[in-house]
Order: sequence, then structure tokens, then C-alpha cells
Amino acid sequence: MRNKLLVAGTLALAMTCTTVFSSITPAVVKAASVSTAQTQTAENSDDYVYCYAGLTWAEYWKAEGVMAAGDTTSSDTADSHGEKDKGAFDAVTRATTNHGLHRGSYQCTAVIKTAEGEYSVSHWSSDGKTVYFTDGTSAGWNRGTLALTNGTTQTMTEYDVLGLKYVPVKVKSSDYASFKKKYSVVENNGTLIGGYGEKNLQAYNVTASVDKDTNGLKTAEKQSDGSFTFTQRSNGSSSGIKDKTLKTADLNNMGATVKDASGSYGEFLRVDFTKDYGDLGANMQAVKWTYYGNDRTRSKALATYGTKFAADNWMHKSMGIQLGLTNSIRCQLPKGTDGTGKWKITVYAMGYADTVFEVNATDANIVKPEAGEADTTALKAAVEKAEALKETDYTADSWKAMQLELQEAKDLLAKEKPTQAEVDEATTHLNAAVEALVKADTKVTVTLNKKTATVYKGKTTTLKATVTGADASKVTFTSSNPKVATVNKTTGKVTAKAKGSAVITAKCGDVKATCKVTVKNPTLTLNKTSASVKVGKTTKITAKAAPSGKVTYKSGNKKIATVSSNGTIKGIKKGTAKITVTCNGVTKTVKVTVK
Repeated sequence: MRNKLLVAGTLALAMTCTTVFSSITPAVVKAASVSTAQTQTAENSDDYVYCYAGLTWAEYWKAEGVMAAGDTTSSDTADSHGEKDKGAFDAVTRATTNHGLHRGSYQCTAVIKTAEGEYSVSHWSSDGKTVYFTDGTSAGWNRGTLALTNGTTQTMTEYDVLGLKYVPVKVKSSDYASFKKKYSVVENNGTLIGGYGEKNLQAYNVTASVDKDTNGLKTAEKQSDGSFTFTQRSNGSSSGIKDKTLKTADLNNMGATVKDASGSYGEFLRVDFTKDYGDLGANMQAVKWTYYGNDRTRSKALATYGTKFAADNWMHKSMGIQLGLTNSIRCQLPKGTDGTGKWKITVYAMGYADTVFEVNATDANIVKPEAGEADTTALKAAVEKAEALKETDYTADSWKAMQLELQEAKDLLAKEKPTQAEVDEATTHLNAAVEALVKADTKVTVTLNKKTATVYKGKTTTLKATVTGADASKVTFTSSNPKVATVNKTTGKVTAKAKGSAVITAKCGDVKATCKVTVKNPTLTLNKTSASVKVGKTTKITAKAAPSGKVTYKSGNKKIATVSSNGTIKGIKKGTAKITVTCNGVTKTVKVTVK
């Protein structure tokens, strides 16, 4: 699936709120840690409104001083995966339907396009099978196919990752109404949400709380033509998230390393996080790269580049977060340099202090142009090995993870001219997924969600069976006494028929689990069986039903006494009347005397 990234241009970043760890050995990273709303009240101290706003990449980067920051040019040059996004704030170009799009909605504005329309993504369900849109609707998702709630399906033709959806900004109170008309805004106490959990990667759902000290804060400045520009990010000490202090990433535990040159995704330089990257990954927004070449002091930058995160700096379900630079309009090495030498990489993430790490790139880390045809022998062998395995031998989760890698390997083999780098990486990923398969428990067990249950006559309850070591669909349910309680053979739905008890058995093969069901007759208790009331006055009947249900009241003689839906009796004229009270098929009467 092609990812056409719409951009506007302009980039940059300030080295703010950072603490840098010192030098580093070749090929090793040395850590340095350094929602749709209404109106809010401005802080009287400076007469600004603080909020989160969705900005395009161009708007975000324009004041940050990176290469081609003011250039909105998009390129039709495709990378090694056939994705036309070179020149669009490129990094490692990895944006398939199973990678870039999911991650593209963590911190970015993502739009799914079909032949029938466009859908702006809010976030995904925890299993990635449901996509939620910014208008409050949702759809089922399966590798590019949307299953809409009206029963129709649509196929994704492309998707755009437009920019960051949660940038902390301050706006003059007098400009705020105009600002909200132009930008998607989440005000303080609104909800920030994104992602779906996958291995170490964590989804988030937090409350906005932006103030003048929020790290990464930009000031929105209204221009004479009514448009807005944004200042350089500020150095701040607060997180922008309610009840949360500003976090500091521990890169020492994230497995940050400079990758040996491969260029498997079009990059010429790549840094991977392979261990505990989850929370930083979910909150990561953008990456700044500063190149110093042979300057060991890192005092004079030769070039600075800005990259989007989400689709380009991508997160892999098993291999971690992968950051990289692609030769593109916005990433040209200075004349006479080859990318070796000193680099400083700054990661910007919501709720985090800027995370800085330093890299000494050697010749072994810089990708060179490839020549010749790729050898796919090892990849074909890995595919054959994976296809020979049986799904029933492994756990569902590990099998699903392997199948994703298998499909990507097969897609690559179908490609006309894959590079050796991407073939090698696909082989590594597939073999790793096969090795990670977990054997299914061969011992069959059946457990029910209830060991005992009390059900009133006429009511139902459903027993759910959990099965290990076998197909749960093979479970069958039976009742020891259908006159008391029946059970649906396949669904486990129990219907109470008569007072008594019955044992419901769930069976899978020779393994059983049981639940004792006790059926009771419904009861109805009234606070009085007779009542007297004067003409024009009222009295009330109180009913208690087991199980709870709708209670109805009816007067046998409305000329004498009436009764409301809540049991309030009103005397109309002298005489007697019978009030009938009913719930769950049980009926009681109250004799009313009107004086």
C-alpha cells in the first residue's frame, strides 16, 4: 500500500530541556536523557489561552532551523517500498497498512482515503481491528478494508499523515476564537488519545493540561491576513498532561544502537531502539538530527534535519523503534561529507523532556548504493519453513505475529526488484518470528465463568467457556434438568423454566466443567395490602420485586381511585377500589377505601 504523505514544508527544533551524555564508541549510542473542544479561560497573568492544536509538518518545523524548512515541495520519487514520500520530511520510509498507518495515528493526524470518501483517524482499538474516527464513528479494519457500521465495506486507496495532532500552543485570548476556526483544538481537561498496544508499544489516554511552562510550547502568532505562524519550541519544565510530571527517557534501558548499514527501508543512517521503548514510542512526535562531521566538540553544526515520526521513524512490533534518514529534498549531506562522524539526535515526545543521544557513525553505518540483483534464496527458504507449520500447534498471539511477517516476506518476493538489504531484513524478521512461536498447551482444559448461578423463572444468563489446548468452538452445553433450566447447545445461554436446580455441563472432548443453576420464582412484596384515603388526597404503594423489573399499577375502578405509574393512589370519590400491582408475572392487590 502506498503512503502518499502530504506536507507543507518547514522544520526545526531547539535543543531545549535536555541533558546530554558524552561521547560514544563507534556504532553504539551513548544515552543522554536529557481533542475537539469548546472555550477555556485564559490565564490572567499573560492573557493567553493554553491548549493543544493540530499542526501540519510545515507549521511545526518552520521556526526550527532545519534544512528546507520553508520548502513545501513533495516528491514523486518512490523509495524501495514503492512509497512516494521522498522529500516529505523523510526518515526511514516504512509505512505499510500494518505499520505506518497504525503508528501514524499515535501522535499524528492520519487520513484514510477510499474511492467513496475520506476518514480522519482518531485512534485504534487495542487489537488493531477497529479504527475510530474524529467524528465519533468507527469501522472494522482488516489490512486496508474498512467494514462500516452500515454493513458496507470500502477499500483504502491511500492514506496521508499530515502532521502532529497534539502540539502545545499558547494563543492570545483576543485571537483564540479565530484560531479555533482554523485548527483542531483540544483544550485543557480534554482527552488526548492514540495508538493501540503492541508488545512493548503502549497506547495512551490522558488529560490535557497545558501551561506556560509546558515543554515544547509554541506561540501562535496571528498575521495581518488572518493566518497563524508558530514560534520555535520553548524549553519547559511541565508535561502538558494533567497530574503528570515531565518524564525523562532512560535510553540506557531502551537498547539504542546505531545499525550497521543495510538501507532496507531506503535509509542511509539508522538508529534502533530494541528494548523498553513502549511509552516513549507511543508519545514520540518528531526527531531532529544535527550533523557535526569530524567536530568532536559538537560545537559547529554542518547541517540540521527534521523528520516526522509515525510513518517514517517507525515502530516495528518485534524489532523496536527504528529512526533513520533518507536521502531526499530535506536531507542533503553537506558537500564533501559522507555522513560519517558525529551526530546529535533529539527526540521530541509528548509529556517528555527532550531526549538527546549522540552517535559516532562509522563507514560501517553508512549505506552505499547497491549493485546487482538480490539473492532471495534464504528468504524463500524461510517462507517455505513458515508455511509448513501448523496453526493448531501454536498459541494464537504468536501465530498471528508470525503470519504478519510471513505475508510481508511473500509481498517482498513478489516485488520486481527487491534490494538485498530489504531481503536480508525480511529474512531476519521472519526467522525471528518463527523462533518466537509459542507451543500451544496440549493439555485440554475447560473452565466456566460461573460455578453457581441463581436465575429467576423466565430470565436468562449466559455461561462462557474458556478452553486451552483445543478449539473453543467445539464446546457443547447440556442441562441435567431441562424442565428446570434449558441451555443453548453452542452459546451457553441458560433459560430458567421452573423452580428447582439443574447442572449445566460444558464439554470439550472428554473434558468437562459444570455450573449449578438454581431457579427461583419471582417475588413481589408490597408495603401495604389495604389503604384508606380521603377524597382529593393521596397515598402510595411501595413495591419490591425480585428480580428487579418494571412494576405496573392498575385501578379496578378509576371513578373511585386512580393510581400513577409510581404507585401513588388518589381518592376520587367515596367507595372502594382494587389496585392491581404486577411485576415479572407476579400479581398482588391492594384494597383501597376512599372516605
